[in-house]
Amino acid sequence: MSRRDREGNAVTARNTSIDASTCGICGQLQDARHDRDGHGAGRRVEYVVVGTRGGIAEFREADAGSRLRKTDAAVLALNLGVEESGLPGRRFSCLVVPDEYGVTRSDFRLA
Repeated sequence: MSRRDREGNAVTARNTSIDASTCGICGQLQDARHDRDGHGAGRRVEYVVVGTRGGIAEFREADAGSRLRKTDAAVLALNLGVEESGLPGRRFSCLVVPDEYGVTRSDFRLA
């Protein structure tokens, strides 16, 4: 049995182009609702740095007991414009945008 796309067309090695009307991240139809509710603009999230260990900064969402996330401490300090030693306990926010690789965090600001 051959694979079929949304329109019912057989997908072959020659028919693998991505339809511009679908989201490259989730595969959903890209319309006004998807742009408003979907991945378009992302959202601003506030985090708190809970500690550093061996050049790695550990942080989590400030308002919840979310999972611990890790990033390079020197890069985070540079993005926030602070010394690496001043990261623990520091609150910051950034724009979180889903993308094809997971999420991209940008526009870092001290909270």
